[in-house]
Amino acid sequence: MKITDKAVVLSRLPYSETSLIVNLFTLESGLQTFLFQGAKKKKGLILFPLELVEITYYKRNDSSLLKLTEMQSLEPLHRLLENPLKSSIAFFVSELMLICLRDNHQDKKLFAFLSREIHWLNESEELSNYLIWFLAQVSKLEGFQPEVQSNTPKYFELQEGKFTNELPFLPSYLEEPWLHWLTDSLEYEKLDFLALSIPREERVKLIDAWLEYYQFHISGMRKMKSLEIIRTVFN
Repeated sequence: MKITDKAVVLSRLPYSETSLIVNLFTLESGLQTFLFQGAKKKKGLILFPLELVEITYYKRNDSSLLKLTEMQSLEPLHRLLENPLKSSIAFFVSELMLICLRDNHQDKKLFAFLSREIHWLNESEELSNYLIWFLAQVSKLEGFQPEVQSNTPKYFELQEGKFTNELPFLPSYLEEPWLHWLTDSLEYEKLDFLALSIPREERVKLIDAWLEYYQFHISGMRKMKSLEIIRTVFN
């Protein structure tokens, strides 16, 4: 059966001299893995992480691997490709999506959000606090947003997911003076949060805190390979 869909490129792996295995987040079918025969011969095809594309593929009853036949870029990402910080964020976001998404699970709200953010990331230069805000928004969309009991919390209880001033009973919690930035990332509008003057040394700690929280709420959450690059470029 021939199918046309929109998708976000998440990763690619060589399969043969001319072909690739491609992981895409599709609008209609969620996370899917494709065999793209002849992909390396396609002129102008970039397949960079977070590239927005329109695809045509065939679904076969005798194979779980979908056969991708056509792919066309929907939005050139020249500014993203040329900027090392933006490129690092793109690799981080694509790796995070591969961890968070479930195979074949449609998630149109997340797809719409990610499409808007790819466009914004390509055009914007205000990036310092971006991943802190992004991780907060994904927790909302995926249904594990922590409860904010205090806007100036003493503790971030990770397993039950709450910002509180009461000493948690469970042992998995953070106690840091910068936790209020995390509640801000949940409650502020994007541009307001990005305008905040968060100390540089605290930004990576805040990203680490969100990822530590994700480990309790995303099945199979692992240490991200792109995190070391993010630590380097933000420091």
